[in-house]
Amino acid sequence: MQHPNAILATLSKMTLKPEVKFDKLFQKLYNVELWLLAYQRIAPEPGNMTPGVDGKTVDGAGMKLIQDAIADLKASRYKPVPVRRVYVPKPNGKQRPLGIPAFQDKLLGTVLKLTLEAIYEPTFSENSHGFRPGRSCHTALEAVKREMQGVRWWVEGDIKGYFDNVNHNTLLRILSKRITDKRFLHLIGQFLKAGYVEDWKFNQTLSGVPQGGTLSPVLSNIYLDELDRAMVAISAEFSQGKRRKATREHRSLTNAIYQAKKKAKETGNWSVYKALKQKQLKTEATDPLDPGYRRLYYLRYADDFLVGIHGSKADAEKIRSKLEVFLRNDLQLELSPEKTLITNAKKRVRFLGYDIKRWDGIRKRRLHTRQGVKTQRTGSYHLNLLLPADKTIKFAQEYGETNTWQGKHRSKLLNLSELEILMTYNAEVRGFLGYYALADNLKDAAGRVLWITQTSFFHTLAAKRQCSIKKVIKNLKKGPSRYVISLEKEGKGIKEYELIASTRQLKTEKVTYGQVDLIPKTWMYQSRNELGKRLLADTCEWCGIRGTQVEVHHVRKLGNLKGKTPWERQMIERRRKTMVLCVECHDELHAGTLSEKKKMLRKTRRAGYVETHKSGSEGVSVKPDSAMG
Repeated sequence: MQHPNAILATLSKMTLKPEVKFDKLFQKLYNVELWLLAYQRIAPEPGNMTPGVDGKTVDGAGMKLIQDAIADLKASRYKPVPVRRVYVPKPNGKQRPLGIPAFQDKLLGTVLKLTLEAIYEPTFSENSHGFRPGRSCHTALEAVKREMQGVRWWVEGDIKGYFDNVNHNTLLRILSKRITDKRFLHLIGQFLKAGYVEDWKFNQTLSGVPQGGTLSPVLSNIYLDELDRAMVAISAEFSQGKRRKATREHRSLTNAIYQAKKKAKETGNWSVYKALKQKQLKTEATDPLDPGYRRLYYLRYADDFLVGIHGSKADAEKIRSKLEVFLRNDLQLELSPEKTLITNAKKRVRFLGYDIKRWDGIRKRRLHTRQGVKTQRTGSYHLNLLLPADKTIKFAQEYGETNTWQGKHRSKLLNLSELEILMTYNAEVRGFLGYYALADNLKDAAGRVLWITQTSFFHTLAAKRQCSIKKVIKNLKKGPSRYVISLEKEGKGIKEYELIASTRQLKTEKVTYGQVDLIPKTWMYQSRNELGKRLLADTCEWCGIRGTQVEVHHVRKLGNLKGKTPWERQMIERRRKTMVLCVECHDELHAGTLSEKKKMLRKTRRAGYVETHKSGSEGVSVKPDSAMG
């Protein structure tokens, strides 16, 4: 059987040749190793413990589930079941629909995703950053700051109800440009038209891709890659001129400085030269309004995109009109009128939760040359990424009053242990400030955030201990701005857990991402990991029986295990959220009757096996596992 690494790497290399068409992809879905690769990718996700419409979760998954699915595919009887629709709150107060697929569909969807990523990922535009390996919101924001300096107008793009309005026929037509396997395309069409169940009522999906499905992100990128390609053509048509025209004032100052320098060398009086040099550093070298120079910059994250235009407002309006026409005619989509705005670069523009603002100050750069130190003007249009004040206030409202920036106790945390409370605060602070690690005003905003979360923590702990805040602070303080909860661990001494109360405890340095190239990343198709090997071993990790059907017991997180039963203690000791069990042991575990005697029997088998191999043929005779089951 061909290794999944080889399958996916071959597809990635082939896709760089535009004339290559992909056929016989459906047969690759019969590869068990490819399913195991997909399984180990999604197995650790806590969301797999949420049941779909069939009531099943990842718990109990095993080789039988994979083999049954492959058999159904071979017999052309596999049919995805509808997803279960739930709603999650959005930042604007509205609700976002989320589809929860059945686990078997999620697993097959991941296999399809791996295949489609191998085909399309190397050809995606470098301007696309959403739902892609090695790319993120941070890489998109870094690209904005690096490549869009000097823009005069912004076009903020947002597609109206994108995930609900993807046209199925158009998507399949786009896929058919590279994929000619009709069975493979039909299977994707079945996933798109599987429907959803809401309030126990089945609803058809005539358009859109379900948010929450493993297949949706890559299909969304394939669909909007058409927009990326169209923007490349629009940019090439729009761009004009090699460089902006030099200003007359700057040229005059350059000549005057040259004459003043010659005269200063004769007289020794450099005051005129220095004054002219300072004036030149404050003068535009080129005309920012040069009508003969135009540029267009484009960047997309999922269905949000940003267009930077070096031109006039009329140019920005024309570009927006072209976008509207292309989306409507070619992709059957509409721009959201309230979110697609044209904004002057002097004002702030919001993108991916950051405010982007043009910094109009003068940047000077000191260069060390053979003739000495040279001061050079680097330009007046630079972009700052800012943490918005409203985002800071909204985050801080959970912890206290934003008028006085004093924290309050959080009653919903009082049932947790003191360490769990501390870890909760640390995780929330690290998540918020970590996302805004690129913000130029992070240190200013972080001070207020850390103060209100710190005081809220003290209030919460004081409420739990039923004592004064002053007493809590005195008990936890271990140095300047250092507050610690100490726990003694058996054989490991005392371990300290520190509250994040200052920026020095955070890695808030600017995160810099290099250019992401488009070379096929075959490293992402890793070989089978530990879970895959354990599953293929066909050995129950409790009773030790071999050669029988095994299933994988999953828990959402290790923190849910209290260690009250032997099997819980085993999972905690090994720090695993999974345990491979035979069907009998798995059923007994859920029934609460899993016996520790079976575990002792496994130790006896191992001891006998070792003794047999030590003593050779004259040693103790041990029956095969199948006979001892």
